[in-house]
Amino acid sequence: MARTKKEIDKELMYKKLMPSGPRGARALSEEAAREPAPPGGQGLPAGQGVPPAPHQKPVGREVKVPALDNRQMVVVNVMESAVLGKLDSVLERFTCCRCDRCKKDIVALALNKLPPKYMVLPASLPPPDLNPQANAQVVTAMIQAVLKVRQFPRH
Repeated sequence: MARTKKEIDKELMYKKLMPSGPRGARALSEEAAREPAPPGGQGLPAGQGVPPAPHQKPVGREVKVPALDNRQMVVVNVMESAVLGKLDSVLERFTCCRCDRCKKDIVALALNKLPPKYMVLPASLPPPDLNPQANAQVVTAMIQAVLKVRQFPRH
């Protein structure tokens, strides 16, 4: 399909106003704009624009982004670590069986009474201390669990 003179002039004016690409590519496009399209539509496909100059090759560059944080992160239930940390001191204050089964029952009952509090921390760091209110909740749940296990041991 042959282009009209009006279409060719629009392209030429656009290319002169918007210079982009190397000079060789611009010269090729101006020549192509002056010449009528070859028969059979063997020009550039629609949307391809100006062909690159023969001496230029696209250069691929690898972009490396440094790792911001190489530490291994873990999800920790802070309440669970608080209960496990206070287990021995609570068992010392109350006369209760210290077998493995009873200890696990106390921990399970106490954790079921407490709301979970999860944090993402580096694997090497210990979980932070709880505020006084949460600490009181942990102690209360532990005492209730010890009293229940002491009353009804499962061994």
